[in-house]
Amino acid sequence: MFLCCMFFVAASLNSAKAQWEPVKYDMDIRVDYASAKIYADCKLTVTNTSTGPSRNLPLLLYRLLSVSSVTDMQGNALPFEQNIKAFDEIPRLQVNVVSIELPEKLEEGEEYSVHIKYEGFIFGYTEAIGGYVRERIEEPFTILRQDSYAYPQPGHPTIESMMHVMHHSYDYKVNITVPEHLVVANGGKFVSKTSKNGYTSYTYRNIKPAWRMDFAIASYEIMEDSGIRMFYFSALDEEARDLMGVLKNTMALFTEWFGPLKDFESFSVIQVPAGYGSQMDVTSIIQSGEVFTRDDINANLNLYHELSHLWHPMEIEPRPPSRWNEGLATFTEYLAAEKLEERSGLVEKSSMAISQNFVNRCKNMPNCRETPLIDYGKARMTQHSYTKGMVLFHVLYELIGHDEFMGLIQRYYQAYYKTGGSTHDLTEMIKELPHEGLTRFVDEWFYGTRSSEYLFEGKSVEEIVSIYNE
Repeated sequence: MFLCCMFFVAASLNSAKAQWEPVKYDMDIRVDYASAKIYADCKLTVTNTSTGPSRNLPLLLYRLLSVSSVTDMQGNALPFEQNIKAFDEIPRLQVNVVSIELPEKLEEGEEYSVHIKYEGFIFGYTEAIGGYVRERIEEPFTILRQDSYAYPQPGHPTIESMMHVMHHSYDYKVNITVPEHLVVANGGKFVSKTSKNGYTSYTYRNIKPAWRMDFAIASYEIMEDSGIRMFYFSALDEEARDLMGVLKNTMALFTEWFGPLKDFESFSVIQVPAGYGSQMDVTSIIQSGEVFTRDDINANLNLYHELSHLWHPMEIEPRPPSRWNEGLATFTEYLAAEKLEERSGLVEKSSMAISQNFVNRCKNMPNCRETPLIDYGKARMTQHSYTKGMVLFHVLYELIGHDEFMGLIQRYYQAYYKTGGSTHDLTEMIKELPHEGLTRFVDEWFYGTRSSEYLFEGKSVEEIVSIYNE
């Protein structure tokens, strides 16, 4: 491992917990399939968001990516060290922790730019992150994304730091060079494409402030319609046309329900092979291949789920968020399937199954029944935000009715799409609705645990709704 310079131990210790946020990435990446390596040139601007001055900038990279140099914007070398470390709470998850010594301490709110050159291999994290981070620098498919630390991310090897990534907001301009028969897909604005000596460079910049960057590389075909851009594998032309119809119908339905999207320019759907996981950022979805082949009756559910997140403001909380928006998205996916696929009774049937799933999983988790939804982030129980959270919004939907429910979500989106909103913001809106039982509902489902007891008692949504109508 290359070391440009060693730090004084005291300097590292004094700023070990400093918090940094990315402001801008300006990157050039060359993908070399012969050596199965990437070569990257990254100009990164960060800001100090801690409560005091700091001189040490900690960055995380994939464990087999090695930094060769760090300079300031004038080309002056900056001391740094890099070491492979495991996450405190996940010993199998290892990263290259790069610590850069800045020329002087930065006060809170000050920005600084560093120029980092690095290269190396990526072999995924199937042993550590749920099996979906299967990255390889190889054909026919390659993906460079936040989950595999393919680019330097401010932070420490801790779960808290990992969760904080979702609250980042930055700009990016990235140029990726690949063999000319391949296409680079990204959800940002397409800037340019240039070819030379058998290689093609694709340049993208963000459309909206981003919290992650995802770049998929394959022999993609591209389809565009009504502001939707789809990158799909060439053997799936007919399936892609069908899916484009689903996308347009879903967007039209959600616009009817939640109102028009603000500042909408374009939206991308990027196919990835089965097993790589579907993920959403502010202007795109990485969509697992099962949705394209459409062999499963439930193939569209994940698509409905991810698209609905476009209408969800960032969840801003003083601690790791409860992620109740995942419960809302889960409820919405079943409701959309009822409407678009004429699957009557799907929401009720799914809610019953999901309630039982919550109960079964909660039985085996210490303190689960005593933990309210508002604390799921802090307690690292956000998996229940999908299950109990779905039932929460089903109960609310039945309690106040379709029109009032959609009006609530629309007002919340319009009020907080720029700034982000909190659980308190949403629950105050709920309590303002003309229904006497809503204060009790909010107390029991967001801030209390009586709601969990309803599910352990086997109560149906209809029975729970009747409690608030008494």
